[in-house]
Amino acid sequence: MSVRDLHVSFASEAGTVRAVRGVSFDLLPGRTLGIVGESGSGKSVTSLAVMGLLDRNARVEGSIRLKGRELLGLSELELSKYRGDDLAMIFQDPLSALTPVFSIGDQLAEALDLHQDLTRRQVRERSIELLDLVGIPNPAERLKSFPHQFSGGMRQRVMIAIAIANNPDVIIADEPTTALDVTIQAQVLDVLKTAQRETGAAVVMITHDLGVVAGVADDVLVMYAGRPVEKAPVDELYARPAMPYTMGLLGAVPRPDRGENRRLVPIQGTPPSLVDLPVGCPFAPRCPLAEDRCRTAEPPLAPVTGRDDQLAACVRADEIAERDLTFEDVYHVDEAAESVLAGVPREERAPVLQVSGLQKHFPLTKGGLMRRRVGTVKAVDGVTFDVREGETLALVGESGSGKTTTLLEIMKLQAPQGGTIAVLGKNLDGLPRAERAALRRELQIVFQDPMSSLDPRLPVYDVLAEPLTVHGWSKTRINERIGELMRLVGLNPDHVDRFPSQFSGGQRQRIAIARALAVSPRLVVLDEPVSALDVSIQAGVINLLEDLQAQLGVAFLFVAHDLSVIRHISARVAVMYLGQVVEQGDTETVFTAPRHPYTQALLSAVPLPDPQLERSRTRIVLAGDQPSPAQEITGCRFAGRCPVRAILPAADQRRCDTELPELTGADHAAACHFPLSSPGPEPKEN
Repeated sequence: MSVRDLHVSFASEAGTVRAVRGVSFDLLPGRTLGIVGESGSGKSVTSLAVMGLLDRNARVEGSIRLKGRELLGLSELELSKYRGDDLAMIFQDPLSALTPVFSIGDQLAEALDLHQDLTRRQVRERSIELLDLVGIPNPAERLKSFPHQFSGGMRQRVMIAIAIANNPDVIIADEPTTALDVTIQAQVLDVLKTAQRETGAAVVMITHDLGVVAGVADDVLVMYAGRPVEKAPVDELYARPAMPYTMGLLGAVPRPDRGENRRLVPIQGTPPSLVDLPVGCPFAPRCPLAEDRCRTAEPPLAPVTGRDDQLAACVRADEIAERDLTFEDVYHVDEAAESVLAGVPREERAPVLQVSGLQKHFPLTKGGLMRRRVGTVKAVDGVTFDVREGETLALVGESGSGKTTTLLEIMKLQAPQGGTIAVLGKNLDGLPRAERAALRRELQIVFQDPMSSLDPRLPVYDVLAEPLTVHGWSKTRINERIGELMRLVGLNPDHVDRFPSQFSGGQRQRIAIARALAVSPRLVVLDEPVSALDVSIQAGVINLLEDLQAQLGVAFLFVAHDLSVIRHISARVAVMYLGQVVEQGDTETVFTAPRHPYTQALLSAVPLPDPQLERSRTRIVLAGDQPSPAQEITGCRFAGRCPVRAILPAADQRRCDTELPELTGADHAAACHFPLSSPGPEPKEN
């Protein structure tokens, strides 16, 4: 496929939105092109234009040729002969992409019937073959299943099976792993590689995850404000980027393989409006190297002198290449402030939160009017940890491991169903109402999505004033405090009369953080606070959290699925699996010498933003999905997926299957009968 000078625009009330401006690339059989960039850069619109899936409001210009045939200008009927046959697409959300009222078998059969003349028996055999190829267990039986009966990872595998059903020439994968756990992401990427190998297709991988691109792409196209700003082979682009925007993206990514606490590079400002683009380079207002000439004309995507196959849209690209500049040379980042608790050993710091044997079980019922209990969902089952002054404890694990339920049990400030919770040394069991109300001030939370957690009807002033008013602050003190909070999180105090919708995503999250800090809490719970943000904005929020902790000595209980962020920001980490903590300790120790096989598998599945390291390292791919919390498991809950158990003698396997391991160890504890640090078998790596 050849795409040349592709332009896509949309009519809107504000004017013409120029979503894609002059995109060109070639796709070769068996090779993968990665397209990266911030939200709104035009990545997905480019893919939809190639597939012919844009609505009538879109105006598409340029050329899209597939095997010499021009696709632009074809009717919907003519395009439908190519879609699903020569062209296939894997969407970001498989649950919305799959039809919920048809079985998996029916949807696979539809893809085959539209483009091939097969008998019912041949369709069934091909469907079973496809499900088996993408790793769906019991494929013949699962043909009768519906999408809601599959996990997220299995649904994405079904999407891949449908995409490759007719051996397409081009597969477009639009953020195929964004909503998946890191272990499931590794499985899906492995399946996608298998699919490409079986079909020989060219693949377009659209993602914001630079680690994923490093591992799967042969060439990378970086987009900004609707147009390509850099293109190069993956090794060249990651080692020696020639465009300041690419440098900023690479500098903003936390590295899970590096222990040093390097400050991340936040790209200041926000992308321009695609309705009213500035004169000159659209990145100039955010670029540390911008000159007067950058603001007079938009630079073309041109070859970089001395570098084969590398193109950059920057007037200083040749200078950057000649001087071999890195993001550390281009972007200045202030050093982290020294913590107010620096030099105080952990054992001498007062605990702000102590959780011991925490349990939260939900009844599983069945029936209509006369419901009966048929089981128990053990969402949290015996969790123990503590958080001390000025430190960050991270809870990590796959979806369904009990992280969020643990946070909600803590935030309720009520006596738990089982176990104990103590905040600032006060046990919540039997705590008087007045003291419980006073504790509310010491414990605050920041949610994942700032837009849904901030009241859209209130200006920022009222959003920040609400907790202060609840705790009896005077109007004068509230006015002073709101100004302090806005400056503290790096926002202009004059903007307090604006509404949340008038701020960017990163600014809204800063407002949510300011609200949480309004009453000077001792502990802030952070539930996936950066997962919804672009990598460049994420870097600024992470740096802000580090600075606030250093200045205020506040403790953080941090929940995230991104282990790169966890290693960068946390001092200690607790790994959860099916409602239990299976490993806990100092972050550096856990990351460099994991003792539990589950932790080792999690760490091996994290993609590294380094093509050479990502391609050369081995990865432990866990078999199957996490069991249901309602399932009764007498022994180790990880035994069914454990690569260590699979190579143990029969007697030791029985112990894993029948005896629940306890969390043992002082500073570095693990709940495993055969921890990895002890002499014994090591798991086989795939």
